[in-house]
Amino acid sequence: MTTEELNKNLKLMRVAVAVISASIGVMIISAIVSYNKKGFSVFTVLPLMFLPILTMNIANMRKIKTELDSRK
Repeated sequence: MTTEELNKNLKLMRVAVAVISASIGVMIISAIVSYNKKGFSVFTVLPLMFLPILTMNIANMRKIKTELDSRK
């Protein structure tokens, strides 16, 4: 990949990580409210299912940063 493509992918990954993080935050708040009102349900553990996606995106973003730093 060229440096321009890596920069473009890095920007895209930053947006993706921010959106996924915000989504997980909203799901956690919803899970807490749902747990307090209705008790345990599938929505209580749903945010945990998205954490691997977030961690993979963060790891990929770090790899791209490392590659860009090695090219400077």
